[in-house]
Amino acid sequence: MATAEIDTITGFISPSMHDGELRIHDIDLATRLGFDRPRDVRKLIKRYLADLKQMGVCATVAQTSSDKGGRPSEEYYLNKKQAIFITAKSETRVATEVTIEIIERFDAYERGEAPPVRVSPTRRPSILRTFRTAIEIGRLAGFNGSQLVLRAGRYCKAKCGENPLELMGTEYLTAAENEHTLTPSQIGQKLGRLSARHINQLLLDRGLQTSYYDKKGHRIYHLTAAGRQYGRLEDTSRAHSGGNVTVLRWYARVIHVLRPPSPLQISQPEIVFGGLAK
Repeated sequence: MATAEIDTITGFISPSMHDGELRIHDIDLATRLGFDRPRDVRKLIKRYLADLKQMGVCATVAQTSSDKGGRPSEEYYLNKKQAIFITAKSETRVATEVTIEIIERFDAYERGEAPPVRVSPTRRPSILRTFRTAIEIGRLAGFNGSQLVLRAGRYCKAKCGENPLELMGTEYLTAAENEHTLTPSQIGQKLGRLSARHINQLLLDRGLQTSYYDKKGHRIYHLTAAGRQYGRLEDTSRAHSGGNVTVLRWYARVIHVLRPPSPLQISQPEIVFGGLAK
């Protein structure tokens, strides 16, 4: 028995042998079709199960949700006709393209141009374990708060096919996200029109961030352990080239850490028991 998969080099569906017949795994088909939640394809399969059975045996495999057990689910392995049928019913933007791809890939295997792989079935990683791993990776990368949790959810989706935050209906966390953050330039304005370079140096001097230069000579800043309570990494859109870039932003409370002591604080003598300090 073998699991079908997405060819990691070409991005195409790669049918493989399952109980002596060439088939496609339901999750792999859903991923290629662009499903936000690949497991939702199983709802579509169950809806048309009677029709699919007319096109051949509906091969299934029972699988638990984690290494420790849990409610079992059924994975489907679709033959050529069943895969084309579900693709048509998906009504996704790439349905026609995927239909052609299925036909071409199956035909190539049948002509012997691409022998089907025979691999042992692999259990999909535990979502809980994967989420915990993502949290640890995110912390090492300098993320915290909601940014850390959101990125851990995206990591799970890439590794397991599901984002646990979406399943819980909490894919958008707002409590910490709504706390206003500032750029070094904005902090500089609040501290007497200091430059962003000056502020970044102060942040380095206070031990709140570290820095290094990338291959292009750009200086990259990262939060230190001490700086995590004062700042966070955020995704923001690029102004000209499009896409997103991760930048370091700071909470307003960092201003009190960076603000120099007032002359009164410097000159005021220390009061000690029995009189004034000399």
